[in-house]
Amino acid sequence: MRSFVLLLALLVASVVSAAPKKKAPKASGGGGAKQAVVVDAPPAMAKLLQSTLSPRFNVTINRDALSDAPTSKEVRSVTSPAKALAVVLARSAGDAWTITVLNGADGTPLETQNFRAAARKPLKALPKSVAGSLILACATGQAPAAPAAPVTDTPKSDPKPEPTKTEPVATPTKSTPKKDVVAAKDPEPVPEPSVSTPSSSTSSTTSALPAIRAGLGFRAFGRSLTWSGDPDQALARYALAFAPAIALDATWYPGAHFTSGVAANLGIAFSGDIGVGISSKQDASRFGTRYDRFRVSAAFRQPFGSMFSLEAVAGFSTQTFSIDPVAANDGSARPNIPSVTFNGPRAGLGVRLVKLGPVGIDAMAGFTFLAWTGELGTEAYFKRAGGFGIDAGGGVSIELVENVQVRAGLDWTRYLLSLRPEEGARFTAPSAADQYLGGSVALHWVM
Repeated sequence: MRSFVLLLALLVASVVSAAPKKKAPKASGGGGAKQAVVVDAPPAMAKLLQSTLSPRFNVTINRDALSDAPTSKEVRSVTSPAKALAVVLARSAGDAWTITVLNGADGTPLETQNFRAAARKPLKALPKSVAGSLILACATGQAPAAPAAPVTDTPKSDPKPEPTKTEPVATPTKSTPKKDVVAAKDPEPVPEPSVSTPSSSTSSTTSALPAIRAGLGFRAFGRSLTWSGDPDQALARYALAFAPAIALDATWYPGAHFTSGVAANLGIAFSGDIGVGISSKQDASRFGTRYDRFRVSAAFRQPFGSMFSLEAVAGFSTQTFSIDPVAANDGSARPNIPSVTFNGPRAGLGVRLVKLGPVGIDAMAGFTFLAWTGELGTEAYFKRAGGFGIDAGGGVSIELVENVQVRAGLDWTRYLLSLRPEEGARFTAPSAADQYLGGSVALHWVM
């Protein structure tokens, strides 16, 4: 009987040892999840930013656009649901883009990038330096902290669960705080700093406005010189319907190469017209004629939002229209038409509208005080002559390719002359008007 029991025990032990053992369940791992970033931008730029940032972050596009200067409360309203590290805010003005990375916890700026992209062509990829800076700035952001939920003490009347161990369990007293209950603290108020807008980026970034604008083209103009109060008609009137000229102009804002502050809007401006192939006719006589006009000025521009900017200039203007005293073909003397040189200080004020697609509009008006009138102001004519000039002009430009535009414009200038003849002088006209009307076509390089 004993041997039978022993044999049965050995058989049971062998069966138990041969049974397959259950594998321990693997621990579930949650590592490798991407952190979140929110993008607030126009649709095309939002998709481009999403494709740029998605290899490193879980990107969400904000459909309800933030303001251009969001407060920290606005920023947290879009970062809290996704626990996002940062908000990438992109805004454009014409073909200039400004992208700002805001900290997800409090909305402070982490990075600002400015660059230009042609409005006519969709941007296929961000510049590498811009993309790298945005990724690095997003990685340094902080997600908003979740507010701590208040926890109340367990009512004393609630029954306590029976201890599972046989050892006696110490009952907590009033002097012994419970370790599993944490007193909730009210979250400290976070100051709401204002976030800089694209137009108020730090001085370390370059200006979004062009630093250089230069043009070369063709100008056609006409002239009309009339005298008033000349009963004897001793002075000859002059009319020129058409005259060609080479036109050039340039404006340079040196500070715009390295800053977006006030220094980026201070510059110098130059414009010039040089007449070519001009001659004056009197009956069968032809007189050699020369014409030129040059202006050199200090320039200042003041942008107002993204719609337009004001531009002011102050400097010196000179314009000459001279006729040879003897005809080139027959040697006859020139009629009583003095050559003029209008020199003096000039100031102007204009407006430049933001581009509507590839189209831009500009206009300016100016005033010139005449300090010198050339031969007109000598003893041969009116040595006490003086006056002033007023001018106005404008144009429409169309972008052909990136940084290259074609501009068509009109201009008008009128000099009002007070001659003040002396008693007994040869010429007695008290006043005169010298008017010029022109049109131009030019290629402009803008960057």
